[in-house]
Amino acid sequence: MKKSLSYILPALILTGIISCKKVFNPHLNTVTTNFLAVDSPVISGDSTFITLSRTTKLSDTTQNKAELKAQVSVEDDKGKLYALTEKGKGVYVLGVTGFDPSRQYRLDIKTSDGKVYQSDFVPLKITPPIDSIYFKQNSDATVLFYVNAHDANNTTRYYRWDYKETWSYHALYTAFFAYDKGNFDTIKFDTPQDLHTCFRTDLSNQLFIGTSEKLAKDVISNQLLGGLTANSEKIGQTYVMQLRQYALTQTGYNYYQNIKTNSEELGSIFDAQPTTTLGNIHCISNPSETVLGFVSVSTVSNKQFNLRYSDLPIRIITTYDTIDNLINPLSARYFPPPTIDYNICTWPGPPPPPGNTPPPPPPQYGTPWAILFGPGATFNFRANRTFGKGDSLIINYDVAPGPGGSVIGYYYAPKPCVDCRVKGGTNLRPSYFPPN
Repeated sequence: MKKSLSYILPALILTGIISCKKVFNPHLNTVTTNFLAVDSPVISGDSTFITLSRTTKLSDTTQNKAELKAQVSVEDDKGKLYALTEKGKGVYVLGVTGFDPSRQYRLDIKTSDGKVYQSDFVPLKITPPIDSIYFKQNSDATVLFYVNAHDANNTTRYYRWDYKETWSYHALYTAFFAYDKGNFDTIKFDTPQDLHTCFRTDLSNQLFIGTSEKLAKDVISNQLLGGLTANSEKIGQTYVMQLRQYALTQTGYNYYQNIKTNSEELGSIFDAQPTTTLGNIHCISNPSETVLGFVSVSTVSNKQFNLRYSDLPIRIITTYDTIDNLINPLSARYFPPPTIDYNICTWPGPPPPPGNTPPPPPPQYGTPWAILFGPGATFNFRANRTFGKGDSLIINYDVAPGPGGSVIGYYYAPKPCVDCRVKGGTNLRPSYFPPN
């Protein structure tokens, strides 16, 4: 009996402890926010975009609080001013300007409430060109991007990179003809009528810095620029990286290194402890006020890198790659809209328009449509046209066998299956994007 109690009593005690658990609500001091944050460098030889915003609380519904109606200018050490123009959403722009490399520069800001902010004077750094951009795939088929650069004069030493990325994607089905007021109009490839291929653009959201300070020569080799997972839509067709490289002062590099440490390298007891990261911008009206950001001044070097899915040594085939969508599955992949049930793209669809035969049974993946309808059937026309509430489009039609056969039925699918814009992109190819 005593032996039994030796097991029961600890269990009862543990049960009591668990049953008495209460939610812990820590009483935290009120966190001061609404600090001015200044983002983006001053660029010589290209346009300058300065973004002003205010910090917010984590509980705030609006995380991006733009600073509006400010007066912003670049000032050199002889008092010459270059005024920026407000473009909305906290963005202020200075057109292409070539600054004197013998001068030093700072940023002047006067906010709508009358406060004055200034950065420290900093020298204009000349950025060397980007040597090359390349990629590798790891064992998980993740695509990793790298950059190489060097300065033959050994005067740069500190570097920062960011980039704009643009990628193409396509709808499941292609429309070759558009139906408008009883007529079929040819859809020309790569025009505003073409709804098969779309493009989306984003900006890098990571901080990339590098230094050659410990090397005899000013060389940056194999600098990692992040990567894309093997199942990312961004590398499903063609991916374009427009890389920008900036030269930094040592002070600027140290600032970004602290930002990188605090935001990316904390999480274990062995990591560096978080530090207060203050930049080179100050509130002249109230010196005790915290201001976030660092203003650097430099030229910028640009380089574009194009990557096609067919260039990848390791290719990941998805469920949708076997669908007959007039695209080589080894050179492009289909990604359905995340909020759309793919099953709506298969036949039978909604009721056909009056006067047309019902759609045939849904084909099996990989089965050519001509085989389903017998010899003589042709499928070289596809058309797009909204029906009813605009949720379905014609994607194909069948003709009677033999030369000069008449149309005997239309095949169609809901709009998400044929209109790539449903996913939020544009069907207008950017001028810098390579042809499909």
